[in-house]
Amino acid sequence: MRKNKVESGRKAASYKAGNSEPREINTVVGLLTEGRYAEAAPLARALTARFPLHGYSWTVLGSVLTQLGRQDEAELSFRKAVLLNPESILNRFNLANFLAVSNRSEAMEEAKMIFLEMIKIEPTHFGAWNNLGRLLFETGYTSAAHTAYTAAVTYHPHEATAQVNLGNVLLDMGDLSTAEKHFKIALDLNSELTGAHQGLASVLHRLGKEDESLYHRERGFAKQPLSTLAYRGGGKPVQLLILASALEGNIPWRLLIDRDVFQTTVIAVEYFDGQLPLPSHQLIFNAIGDADLCQNGLEIANRLIKASPSAVINRPEAVLQTGRLMNAKRLINLAGVIAPRMALVSKKDIISGHALDLLAQNEIAFPLLLRAPSFHGGNYFVCVENQNALNSAFEELPGENLLVIEFLDCRSEDNLFRKYRIMAINGAFYPIHLAISPQWKVHYFSSDMADNEEYRNEENAFLNNFSSFLGPSAISALEKICQKIGLDYCGIDFGMDKKGNILLYEANSTMVIAPPTNESRWDYKRTAINQALAAAKRMFIERAG
Repeated sequence: MRKNKVESGRKAASYKAGNSEPREINTVVGLLTEGRYAEAAPLARALTARFPLHGYSWTVLGSVLTQLGRQDEAELSFRKAVLLNPESILNRFNLANFLAVSNRSEAMEEAKMIFLEMIKIEPTHFGAWNNLGRLLFETGYTSAAHTAYTAAVTYHPHEATAQVNLGNVLLDMGDLSTAEKHFKIALDLNSELTGAHQGLASVLHRLGKEDESLYHRERGFAKQPLSTLAYRGGGKPVQLLILASALEGNIPWRLLIDRDVFQTTVIAVEYFDGQLPLPSHQLIFNAIGDADLCQNGLEIANRLIKASPSAVINRPEAVLQTGRLMNAKRLINLAGVIAPRMALVSKKDIISGHALDLLAQNEIAFPLLLRAPSFHGGNYFVCVENQNALNSAFEELPGENLLVIEFLDCRSEDNLFRKYRIMAINGAFYPIHLAISPQWKVHYFSSDMADNEEYRNEENAFLNNFSSFLGPSAISALEKICQKIGLDYCGIDFGMDKKGNILLYEANSTMVIAPPTNESRWDYKRTAINQALAAAKRMFIERAG
């Protein structure tokens, strides 16, 4: 479970009292740091009564009220602190931190502005750069987060958490070598930093270095299999339990959870002691989505769920049926669906020539696709034109077994490849993207969408009215796929042939709903993305009762 978690350094920055502060404030800050919020509250109120014009006293009260879940009062306190001492960087920083963890878009935008104003005044401010990066990363602005974290590392190279944060962004961007460098720097600074071990484990897995990955995974999760997300709401939270894998095969779930509603605990199931009771919860979300990579984790999740009477989203037994090979076998006969023929072959079979017999038995002809199981994003995935190419290509792929996949040619009259993505959420379809490229390996991030207005216009037509765009027979085929898969939350990547059949590439729950960057050229995508995210949030709230 690679957590897209970034350390904010917020507590250390927020609770510094200067020499000119009232002496009593140190007592309140001490209680706050120790987590004794109920004891701190009356003392903090007394401070603001005695020193009503002292801004930092109001900041401390705001911090206490935040921990007690009294968000409206907390915000008023933070704002009063800034009004009383507008020149105080610390008071602004605390207000920005408070607003940054709000679900309100206007509050998060205000937090960004405050962080940027702080940076203009104090260009090397670690907390401003770091927490701005955190806010940008959690709201999907990966490139901007990369800029912020790079600044944090540049000005503060000895801050281990900043190195981890930058490593996680680079990992998200697919820059494995640079991510690895920053995770290793973090471990040089603090060899026990779990986030650095977790990030490095992910990098090494993607590089096919499984033994090294396991070493860091053990150190990243064995002592800390549970993590929590801050609750942002003002009332009593709903307790959500997320079951995740310590491996890479999890649903990108952070944008799906309304943190004004849910207090969330995440378990890395492979490292959780199954003899212990599950943390308090009213709803379980199985976020393990990769059946090929995480079979053991899904089986553990299945056992854990049996001990709970709570509702479950994405039951593990259904996810277990969504591996690539399993999907190819069970979806190939659906009306209107063309699933690729597929076989698992060993490298020994390729060397001996027996693989050719297996291909003939499964009616898979050249050109064909060859990929290492359990990898995504186009990693270790190649097109093989003939037997000679097969004999050389397999050596570059990790693992002892490889998937051989029938090549489904989805090129249209214009000789371009098109890949559609639909999310199925709580029984309804939500279009996510259409990627167009002259290359057979179509991914949105590597396609030509950003540079071609005609492609974006076509995607806009798909997003605005996908049912009419695809046609009734294609929608009927997609419905059959979803019924067969039986998941509450999943995605389907597909092409279409000239007869309107669905060419199935992938159907599982690991697919990401990625908000577009802030550039105006992507404005047409925002409604569709927001509708899908809102549907997921509604589903969680409804299932929790």
